[in-house]
Amino acid sequence: MSQIIVILGITGVQGSSVADTYLQTAGWKVRGVTRNPESDNAKGWAAKGVEIVKGDLDDVASLKRAFVGADIIFGVTDFWTIFKDPESNKKKKPGQELVEYCYEVELQQGKNIADAAATVPNLFRYIFSSMANANTSSGGKYTKLYHMDSKAEAVVYAQNLSALSGKFSQVQAPIYFQLPWQWGLPTTPKKTADGTWRMTGIGAGNKGIPFGHVRKDFGPCVKAVAESEPNVNLFAVGEYVSWSDYLRIFCETQGLKYGGYDELSYDAFCELLPGGLGHEFGQNVLFAFDFGYEGTDPAVVKPEKFGLKMTSFRDYCQETDFSSILKDEK
Repeated sequence: MSQIIVILGITGVQGSSVADTYLQTAGWKVRGVTRNPESDNAKGWAAKGVEIVKGDLDDVASLKRAFVGADIIFGVTDFWTIFKDPESNKKKKPGQELVEYCYEVELQQGKNIADAAATVPNLFRYIFSSMANANTSSGGKYTKLYHMDSKAEAVVYAQNLSALSGKFSQVQAPIYFQLPWQWGLPTTPKKTADGTWRMTGIGAGNKGIPFGHVRKDFGPCVKAVAESEPNVNLFAVGEYVSWSDYLRIFCETQGLKYGGYDELSYDAFCELLPGGLGHEFGQNVLFAFDFGYEGTDPAVVKPEKFGLKMTSFRDYCQETDFSSILKDEK
């Protein structure tokens, strides 16, 4: 009889990676949870053999229904989905920053997942996609890195539920390789008048930043943690790449002329990305420089502990279609 893994966020980057991994693992049935089972993406997973069920992170009852019979649950929340939802601006308190509202909603969603998971009597493992607590790790230097602390505090909540004792582990995602050009960020590499390509970002250009091919490598990391002892905290980092090397490798693999990296201050970055977006992305990188993206918990392990081969940025660039960036630019 097959075992069941229930995957939240089946249509997202992390959930899709976990689904791919377990669809290729004998003896496992994959159940994907999504708010909209009728979406094309959800139907695509159903066509691959995934059982698609409806579930809402704001509705504990719907999560309990989705988790019935689960052997493993993969839980993930998404700060940025809340941030991009037009309704969030309407629901936040008067005068409240949007990013603070998103923190409150995401933390509650993390608690909801844990509460629902705690009701599954024969659950073997609950694995949550977490991040470091920036406030704690930095000794108060980074007190409002909301998209990190919301996940970290949800971890503490889950760890304190007696029903999840001996069943909980976490996997921290690195910065996605594709992040610099998502959402039209100013970090997107651009062709300049002299024909070279330059990149603008936050912080020094020569310091390593923890990146990873999350869509490809995250699922194997979750599987390795699921098969290990409980209470694992895995940082699924692929490769540390500086901004300068990031641009150089991108140019080398795409046949472009390397120009260089231009550093922005935190304040300048926030001016380019107002509304809290520059703050969250900017301090995200600065925290990584100062304290390590995975924080200061000595129990954190990395993929090599499990013998996992992670994708390099060069390999990622060689296998990725950048036509949307390079169109009419070469």
